[in-house]
Amino acid sequence: MIDTAVKKSFDQRFSLVRTIEQDKLVPEADQMSLTLMDAEKGSFFTCFGDTYYIKEKNRYQEMSGDFTTSQNYFTTELTCMCLETGHTGHFEWEFDDELEVSITLEQTSFKYIKDEEGQSVDEDDLDQIAKDEDAIVYAGQKFWYEDDWAALYLRDGKEEKVYMYEFENEEGSLSLTIEEWIGSGRDEYKIYLSKSVEPEQITIMSKGAAGDDIS
Repeated sequence: MIDTAVKKSFDQRFSLVRTIEQDKLVPEADQMSLTLMDAEKGSFFTCFGDTYYIKEKNRYQEMSGDFTTSQNYFTTELTCMCLETGHTGHFEWEFDDELEVSITLEQTSFKYIKDEEGQSVDEDDLDQIAKDEDAIVYAGQKFWYEDDWAALYLRDGKEEKVYMYEFENEEGSLSLTIEEWIGSGRDEYKIYLSKSVEPEQITIMSKGAAGDDIS
C-alpha cells in the first residue's frame, strides 16, 4: 500500500505537470538564449537532470548598515519543487558583472561550525571574524570570509531585516552563509551551505504564469 504522504506528493507533482500551458512553453531553439533571470513564479526549468517548478520568487535587497537606504544590488531567491523527488529547495541568482547562480544543499547550525583552531563559533564571534577576515571550518572544510552586508528580505509585500555573513571554500564552489534575522524579539540565525551552478546548466522550459503558491 502506498504511503499517504508519498501519494499526496506524487499527485501534487503530477497535477503541476498538467498545468503547463502550451503557449508558455519555450521553443527548443530559444532555450539557449534564456537564463534563470528570465524565470518567474510558475516557471519550469531543468538542472542536473531534474525538473523544477518555481513556487515562489522573492528578493534580498541590499541596504546600508542601518537599513535606511537601499543599495544598487539584490539577490533573487527561487523556492522550487523538484518534480522527480517532491523535495522543496532554493536556487538563488545575482548579477555582479556576470550572472551567478547557486543551489542550497543543506541547512546547518553553529553546533557544527568551528574556527581554525577547532574552537566553537557562535553569533557573538561573527563581527570579529568579519573584521579579521578569518576562516571558519564546516564538515572538515575551510571557508574563508568573503563579505557581510545588510538586506531587506522582500516576500509577499512584507519586509524583514537580515544581516548576511558570507564565506567561500578555496575553490569558490561552495558557500556558507550565516543569516542573522533581526526581528522585534530575539534575533534568529539560519546557516546554509550552497553550491555554485554554471548558468548554462539550467534550461528554462516554460516561462510560466503566476499562480497560487503550493504548500
